[in-house]
Amino acid sequence: MTYRALAALVLVASAASVLGAADPDPLKSEACKDALAAMEQVIAAPASPARATHVAAAREEAAVACLGRSAGRAMRSGAPEPAVVVRPPSFAGPGVPPAVPAAAAPTPALVIPRPTVITICDPGGCWDSDGRRLNSIGPLLMSPRGPCTVQGGIANCP
Repeated sequence: MTYRALAALVLVASAASVLGAADPDPLKSEACKDALAAMEQVIAAPASPARATHVAAAREEAAVACLGRSAGRAMRSGAPEPAVVVRPPSFAGPGVPPAVPAAAAPTPALVIPRPTVITICDPGGCWDSDGRRLNSIGPLLMSPRGPCTVQGGIANCP
């Protein structure tokens, strides 16, 4: 044999031994089949208070026997981890702004009293156009609020 043929034969033999020494598929093992059969029996059993606990234990045993790991701890398969959904933070908003007080009705502008017209006079005083009595005190006319100034036929009273 040539050197090349001998090296190829050694390479094929070592590959065959490595492949033959590889672990058998755990899904096809007798332990997996037995664990699955036991799990099916527990699931088919009539309902009882401890049934949920028995089903969980049987599933755990089947996971260990068939997958070679604990059901609660997944092995990395090389696939990316599923996305973790994170809720956005919630902030307490400023709330309802305080109510703006309604604008108060504007105060009426200062009413400037208009001069009244003297309608009729007698020896004790005069009557004006507003129906007030202006009493005569000497040369002055007095309204209920004070003395009036007279200019012609118009009286300006406070």
